[in-house]
Amino acid sequence: MRKYSFSLIALTVLLVAGTGCKKYVENGINVNPNASSQPTLKTLLPAIEDATATNHYNVAYTTSLFAQQIAAYTSAAINDDRQQNVRMTAFYNLYQNGMTNAKLLIDLANTQGSNYYAAIGKILLVFNLSLATDVYGEVPFSQAFQAPSIIYPAYDKQEDLYPMMHTFLDEAIAQASAPATGTVVPAGDDMIFGGVMASWVETAWFLKARLYMHTTKKGAVTAADNALAALVNAYKPGSKDCQLVYNTRNLNPWNSNIAKKFRTGNLFIAPSKRLTDVLNGTAYPGLVDPRISKMMDKKTNANYVGMPNGTGTGNNVDLTEDTYYGKDVTPIFFATYSEQKLMEAEARFLSNGGTVLTAGSTQEAYDAYLAGIAAHMTKTGVDGASQTAYLTNPLVAVTPAALTLELIMKEKQTALYLHPEAWVDVRRYDYNPAIYRGMALPAMHWTEMGGQFIRRSGLPADELSRNPNAALTAKPTFEKVWWDQ
Repeated sequence: MRKYSFSLIALTVLLVAGTGCKKYVENGINVNPNASSQPTLKTLLPAIEDATATNHYNVAYTTSLFAQQIAAYTSAAINDDRQQNVRMTAFYNLYQNGMTNAKLLIDLANTQGSNYYAAIGKILLVFNLSLATDVYGEVPFSQAFQAPSIIYPAYDKQEDLYPMMHTFLDEAIAQASAPATGTVVPAGDDMIFGGVMASWVETAWFLKARLYMHTTKKGAVTAADNALAALVNAYKPGSKDCQLVYNTRNLNPWNSNIAKKFRTGNLFIAPSKRLTDVLNGTAYPGLVDPRISKMMDKKTNANYVGMPNGTGTGNNVDLTEDTYYGKDVTPIFFATYSEQKLMEAEARFLSNGGTVLTAGSTQEAYDAYLAGIAAHMTKTGVDGASQTAYLTNPLVAVTPAALTLELIMKEKQTALYLHPEAWVDVRRYDYNPAIYRGMALPAMHWTEMGGQFIRRSGLPADELSRNPNAALTAKPTFEKVWWDQ
């Protein structure tokens, strides 16, 4: 197992030295290779934000296969697509570049009395920790980051990690809401919000709501009510989304790793048949989603044809540079207003007693549902006329009395395209084809799964061989994580 504490300073210097002169010079940060190797708050923060964005990409690259938003070509992650012995290597970057450095930022901020940097560090820590535990289940935390005194950290149960994350967020909200302390405050080094702490407070409340919604199987009404109470303090219309924006020199990883390589015949993933059929009018006859051209690029056929999961072939659509998500400058999204409104719609539906089998909810739930769709369409560049046509289609504009969980979650999956949260939702609703039309086991599904859908990633082989605590807590990939039970 790789030591989670590593050499914290050396790791940070490596991150900053490798990216500072290239990635952060636009933000007024100039890294002098001859200067002291001691990290500073202003060099740590942008490195962690960049790492957190990369971690969202790394996790989504695989989990979007499980949510059947994308499918793999035979030359790429076809075994993951078939759910065969999945061992996602995102584990290492979540700890090395994400949580380890976030912990260092928090400790350094506390030492220097800088409450704003400590608050941002805690929020970024929760982003990375939630990715880790929602993918793997039990993960090291309470004993992590303590090498050399603890070389083999124990694995914490997920039900213990969730209260810890809420505590971090509560502390971050208090610190970010107070007057600034210390001699340095975030500004241009904060590549997400430019040091605007009100935006970080909104993000922390958003994260609390998302974590509450993860626990709907533990009590849907309680989880929904807790989420709704948090969302009152989260993003407002006009709030800035929590995202890392790229440019033509520092490229969105979906662009550099997928879309650009498509041009040279290096094929990795493509939009899935299941998702494409939801958008192209096949799964919902009479309803073609105008976002389809923003999410995928078709070749020659008259209609969009997605790739069936597990086959590695059979499609005419791809994630190219002509799509919104494949452009070089498109952000990596951590948390968005569109997700928030659809989360609110789901929460209000559940709070009102709604279930998978019922129809009808409150006006507030219906308004949030429509607002979430509109926000995502605006974000992806759908024109006003196309938005109006979609939002007034009788299959979308169903009125509060006919609103269903299926409609809300269909739209939430679209808004969460290529985001790790999409797989969380699919698991919460048990891969139910009544919620996610077309959902079925992938072709050539791994026989050792026993006909069950994947519920977690296995731990990387290196971790299992080096940390005896990993082997003690390892679970089969069809075993549900805590909040999924």
